[in-house]
Amino acid sequence: MNGLGKAVAIVPVRVSSQRLPGKALLASSGKPLFVHTCEQAMQAACFDAVYVATDSDDVAKAAGDHNIPIVLTTEHPRTGSERCAEALAKVDAEFIVDVQGDWPEIDPHDLEQLVEALAKEPTICATLAAPLADDQKAKDPNVVKVVRSIDGDALYFSRAAIPHSKEHGAERLRHIGVYGFNRQTLLRIPGLPSSGLAETEGLEQLKFLENGIPIRVLIAQSDPWGIETRADYDALLERLSQRAPPRS
Repeated sequence: MNGLGKAVAIVPVRVSSQRLPGKALLASSGKPLFVHTCEQAMQAACFDAVYVATDSDDVAKAAGDHNIPIVLTTEHPRTGSERCAEALAKVDAEFIVDVQGDWPEIDPHDLEQLVEALAKEPTICATLAAPLADDQKAKDPNVVKVVRSIDGDALYFSRAAIPHSKEHGAERLRHIGVYGFNRQTLLRIPGLPSSGLAETEGLEQLKFLENGIPIRVLIAQSDPWGIETRADYDALLERLSQRAPPRS
């Protein structure tokens, strides 16, 4: 569909969540949270297919109820990207975008931007970020921050406020939970060793950097927010209600 090589989106979904248990299946909006994410990905013109990768029977049933193709995985993956890598054994694609299931407002055009970047050598991994102006959000450990180099590659990700100050012209960015990979790079992910940074911060992408995999950080055109807490989910419900057409 994209003219650049076969591309797919894989939405890795697990039911367990430390900050908001069972959030993937929260359905006060009328459909499970992860289904909103899948529907956004399906609107992107760059994908030949969108899949849900899960080891949960409940998630698989919900996906099937919404006609979303499913790739069943084992319980072994520790992260979303590892689940996508396992699913890739059953998926034919040159470029893969790992769309975390708790980003229900991800913009399809930003996903298209990721696939375009992957098709350009030597980009092998890419992600998204958005400007972060709110000082309170900068201090919030549920909001992941990223610092990038002059050429746009990630230097570091953290739950802490980085850079420490936004003075002196340093850009302050928050990370958006999607990753684009070429096939060879994604298949490497499960076997990567870690020095402990990924576990310390609770951020899987640090393992990529630790092992010399550069991550191109693209600035999103939109301003989506991930769902980490009940307050985040309630805010999503409010936004969705405001967009809903009035009842006749």
